[in-house]
Amino acid sequence: MLLSVIMPVYNTSATLGDAVKSVLQQQYSDFELILINDGSSDSSPEICDLLAKTDERIKVVHQENKGLSAARNQGIKSASGEFYAFIDSDDRFDKEAFLNFYKEKIQHPDMTMYVMNFDKVYGGISVPKKRSKDKIIIEPKELIKLIFSFSGVAFYTWNKIYHHSLFHEVSFPEGKIFEDIVTTYKLAKISSKTIVTTTVGYHYIRRSNTIVSSTFSPKYYDILTETEQLYALIKKDFPELKHEGLQKLIESINSVGYKLSQAPESIDTEVFGERLQQDIQRYQEEIDSDKKIPLYFKIGLKLLQSDISSYKDYYKTNLKKFIMGKQSKTEDKSL
Repeated sequence: MLLSVIMPVYNTSATLGDAVKSVLQQQYSDFELILINDGSSDSSPEICDLLAKTDERIKVVHQENKGLSAARNQGIKSASGEFYAFIDSDDRFDKEAFLNFYKEKIQHPDMTMYVMNFDKVYGGISVPKKRSKDKIIIEPKELIKLIFSFSGVAFYTWNKIYHHSLFHEVSFPEGKIFEDIVTTYKLAKISSKTIVTTTVGYHYIRRSNTIVSSTFSPKYYDILTETEQLYALIKKDFPELKHEGLQKLIESINSVGYKLSQAPESIDTEVFGERLQQDIQRYQEEIDSDKKIPLYFKIGLKLLQSDISSYKDYYKTNLKKFIMGKQSKTEDKSL
């Protein structure tokens, strides 16, 4: 059974070799590795070509810079496998990840999605994510609720392996960051049998120079627009999960608000600060009527509407610990 492993590459010459090595050293060897060079301006294109000469399972596609989603979509077009896996070019798979997946596939021939746990690595220190339990899931609602509830499942692309048929209906939204959020929901909704394991299969290497971890930029607002779209879909498809969708939306509002409160004053922060206040107002009635939303979240939203400059200290004191405590048994200090 051929597994297609899709790796977008953009200016990651320093980490690309280790990421590829983590694939080539897998104990399950029936795979193809598709490197999508997304218009890199460093030595990544040459490294991709050199790596392809060392192993016939490696394919390279060069394209103009179009972003992560477009690179993943191109990888899907180039894939020949029955299942697809994704890896970022600065992360690593655990060496048994593919073998563990294959064992589950043998036991469950009708599996359409496999979810592995992951850890986040900060300077060599591994922070494991909150585990679910090993599960066999045939109801999409149960899987989606699990994605909301456990950070070891989560709205990420790379800790899951997908039957190719799921992508007949779904593609990654191009031109966006936080592209995983709605895509993961759509894939979970149509997965007919999902196997969830607590075993760590993916190592997310946390770095400080990424778009997601940097201070505020207009692109960061995508986390809110994507979560708004998710919330609208949840209300339509699974209204009984409305609270989970609203909670996710509020967490995205908090994240944007924190970035804005840290940023120096500029036209961008003024424009997006006003936009954030308008977005909060749009959902205010739903937030007020949801009795499960913690009071300190509601207080934080009021602060964002009245005094965004003071929100930074409130977030650090009251919200960050809650959000990270919900996500992990070990507090993650890098949000």
